[in-house]
Amino acid sequence: MLRLVFTVCLATEPDICEQRELQIFEQIPLMACMTGAIPELAVWRQTHPNWRIARWGCVNDRLAARN
Repeated sequence: MLRLVFTVCLATEPDICEQRELQIFEQIPLMACMTGAIPELAVWRQTHPNWRIARWGCVNDRLAARN
């Protein structure tokens, strides 16, 4: 399972940031997750107008469990 992990910061207070996750991708290559994340992040951004996305990436649960 791939998770979309992203950091968001308040638009009016850029020092206040939080990490968010969306578990929307199953059994797809990492590159497909990266390209599929862009529209998902756009939808999230439209529904959360007070936040800006500072950074994002895809995390493979199987690889993360090995570390």
